Amino acid sequence: MLKPYEQQRLSEYAGLYDVVVDKNHLLRKIKENIDFSFVNPMLKESYCEHFGRPAKEPEKMFKQEFLKKLYDLSDEALIQNIKVNMAFKYFLGMNPEDEPVDSSLLTKFRKTRITEDILEEMLAETVKQAIEKGIIKSRMIIVDATHSKTRARHETPTQILRRLTKELRKEVYRTQYELSGKFPDKPLETADLSEEIAYSRRLMEAVGQAIEVNGSQKAKSALSKISELLENEKIKEIQSLADEDAKMGHKSESNPFFGYKTHVGMTEERIITGLEVTTGEAADGKHLEKIVEQSKENGIVVEEVCGDMAYSSKENLDYAKKNGIKIISKLNPILSNVVDRESSFIFNKDADTYQCPAGNLSIRAAKDRRKGNKNPGISYFFDIEKCKKCPMRDGCYKDGAQTKSHNVTILSDTHKEQKAFQETEYFKARAKQRYMIEAKNAEMKQSHGLGKADSKGLIAMQLQSYFTAFVVNVKRIVTVLEPRTA
Repeated sequence: MLKPYEQQRLSEYAGLYDVVVDKNHLLRKIKENIDFSFVNPMLKESYCEHFGRPAKEPEKMFKQEFLKKLYDLSDEALIQNIKVNMAFKYFLGMNPEDEPVDSSLLTKFRKTRITEDILEEMLAETVKQAIEKGIIKSRMIIVDATHSKTRARHETPTQILRRLTKELRKEVYRTQYELSGKFPDKPLETADLSEEIAYSRRLMEAVGQAIEVNGSQKAKSALSKISELLENEKIKEIQSLADEDAKMGHKSESNPFFGYKTHVGMTEERIITGLEVTTGEAADGKHLEKIVEQSKENGIVVEEVCGDMAYSSKENLDYAKKNGIKIISKLNPILSNVVDRESSFIFNKDADTYQCPAGNLSIRAAKDRRKGNKNPGISYFFDIEKCKKCPMRDGCYKDGAQTKSHNVTILSDTHKEQKAFQETEYFKARAKQRYMIEAKNAEMKQSHGLGKADSKGLIAMQLQSYFTAFVVNVKRIVTVLEPRTA
């Protein structure tokens, strides 16, 4: 239940804040310049108006999440700091002698009160306040993506299934030894995923019913997990049992990472105006339209978009032309005029090659010299041994094929206008602004913990990314306003 606003009880120690919280302290500046009153109305629908136990004030809970990201603290460390840090208490509107909430309430607040719509709304609020304060004047959005590593270990689907069946057998040996005689023969260590799936199904048939009737809770849990993964062949999609949403991506051909990507758009004033969070294998350029449209909804006039080569695809150029937007993004020399007819294969600009739906990079490229082709093209070849064992090979790799390639067609007129534009002095001057977003990404990762996921799952990563963007926007607003309020 959301209780009505209660006026803070006056404390005889309130004067301490004037002594111990310096007038130039960041939290004092934020408290004086940023309006957090939007939080309670924004979260009103997340609370029951008349029933349940009275809830802690949403604004205060929200501010605690803000402090957590601002100083990159765990829930427990945040609560310990609130106990002893007078600047924290001052920012939260607490009396010096007040005790903080239990750290478990922070987890509950994130999971039950914060939705994706609210995340977008809170980012929009910082943009709105920046506009109202006259900070945003530019009409260019700078775009880029930054990666966050998950804390989970990457595994192949075969390894995941093999580990689960091993855990199930081990528990049966311990609690229902008489069932062990029904175990089917295990596949060889060199078995591929299809063999592991077939074995898992045989194992479930042999002992599943007995486990459901008399099995231990641990055995039932393992059985249920195997069944869930085999249903609709979900096992072919996941790359970690500890974090089922995480995916393998590449920062370069030799530098993979396992986790997520945050796609960011910001103004020249370094205010983030658009954000999208995806799994790690997602192509950067595919999310330009979403970021631009979100920025527009947040009140930004977008006339230019600046980014690296990932954003100069034909799809993005067509979208920009239709909407009267200039794309300040150089064409990749290899793909200047490429039309890609299989959207499931994406060009990985960091590795400078194509990436298949399973996240594997091509091992070489060659001109497409097939007879009868009207237009020249490029063929990207993939490691055939990986293709043979790939969990996503159905409909992609044909059994018995000696090679697997992805072909793109080069059309000489596709990017002619963009080629001419990128040779202009205007383009070269505007392209120099791109460095700012790299600095912003570095700030979010190094100062606010975005380099590693706080928790598992795409939803948790969305919350982390949006709160981090909120924090750096607030910091930027305060920094820009500082000379005016000094």
